[in-house]
Amino acid sequence: MVGNRFFTAGVATLCILLMSTSVVLVELFILRETEHREAIVRAGLLDTGALIAQDIQKDIASCIFVTETLHVLLKTTGYNITDFDGWGRQLAASRCTVQLAPKGIVSYIYPLKGNEAAMGHDLLKDKRRNDGAIKAIQSKKLTFVGPLKLIQNGKYAVIARQPIFKSTEQGEEFWGFSIAILLVDDILSDWLQDIERQGVLVKIEGSDPDAAAPPTFFVSSGWDAAESASTVSMPIIVPNGEWILKLKRTPHSYPYYNFFRIAIFLLALIVSIYIFFQQRQLRARQLEIVNLNKRLLELSMTDELTGVGNRRACMQILEFQIEQAQRYGQKLTVAMVDLDFFKKINDDHGHLVGDQLLQHVASAFVAFARKSDFIFRLGGDEFLLLFPQAGLEDGLKAIRKFVSHLAKTPCTFDTSALYAELSIGVAEYERGEGVKSLLQRADQKLYKAKETGRGCIKC
Repeated sequence: MVGNRFFTAGVATLCILLMSTSVVLVELFILRETEHREAIVRAGLLDTGALIAQDIQKDIASCIFVTETLHVLLKTTGYNITDFDGWGRQLAASRCTVQLAPKGIVSYIYPLKGNEAAMGHDLLKDKRRNDGAIKAIQSKKLTFVGPLKLIQNGKYAVIARQPIFKSTEQGEEFWGFSIAILLVDDILSDWLQDIERQGVLVKIEGSDPDAAAPPTFFVSSGWDAAESASTVSMPIIVPNGEWILKLKRTPHSYPYYNFFRIAIFLLALIVSIYIFFQQRQLRARQLEIVNLNKRLLELSMTDELTGVGNRRACMQILEFQIEQAQRYGQKLTVAMVDLDFFKKINDDHGHLVGDQLLQHVASAFVAFARKSDFIFRLGGDEFLLLFPQAGLEDGLKAIRKFVSHLAKTPCTFDTSALYAELSIGVAEYERGEGVKSLLQRADQKLYKAKETGRGCIKC
């Protein structure tokens, strides 16, 4: 009885210990997984914020370009504004409303339609909005303000003001402002709403010297003052300060991983190990088959005696080269080569010497030809030479050099030497013809070479 009690207590203790260990492991796993998910969310928000910031800065750069371009146009024309509408049309692709304000008074607007109320607005005397204009004159630098409500249409926009100073005999004199206005609706691209649909909340704060608090460009519904752990904040640099972009995820509950998920993980691990070893064996067999097929393909395309391409390789490569010549208008020349009196050589010296002579001819061409040229043994003592991107004259020139080389380089066997004599028929590819036609013409030229006494080239 005492033994049973101790056994029961021991088993119970072991079970409790096992359950406790499992609970601790599960809780540690959940904690780590939650931190990992938060890190992923934060990284994703940073990437998303970078895209939004890049898009906004592109629009800012566009406005800056407009103001600077207006400044350059004014200087080049001697501050002649008669062609302002033409300038505005050229700059309309930037999506900005273009203004010129001589002495701080808005006097030129493109496009004027819908912006008439801004005409004559004195930027320096408007007590509610003149801080930014005065600071721009004092600093002699471009200022970027907004978002603020436009007096002409009540829409919210950001404004780039470039102070322009005209050189006179007395020094620099303030001429006015070149201005680019970009509506907030144009800055906030359509994909910002897509981001919200994916559960990302966005808030963008701008800067305005005339405002007591930083104005807000955009704020997602559901945004609250309490920032979550995954909230990211990043600056968007503008000419006279910075805007703040804030992003965070909508609250999301993570699944609770319990004991059964750990069991599934262990099962998956076992299955993965099994699959790994099975796949490794399968991969080894596949590589063996690939290498074997590669070797078989090489054997099927190579003449065993000479090591050059055989008839099958010749037909495939010639067909490809004809397609290239047809498509790109390239030249192509082929030559049918036959060893003269080869049967007599075999009869007089034996087939081993004949084989040596064939090898000698093939290796001589390979060593002498361009890398782009080909030689194929069609069978017996017949070869085909292929000269891609070479016309008849270039092909003949190469063939004559090859023949001359053979005439000076005998094939030696035992204590004797044997010179290879060749009859050659040459044909240049004619646009539109196929493999059969081209080979027939080369073969006819070869036949003429044999008829006229052998040892010559006919084309």
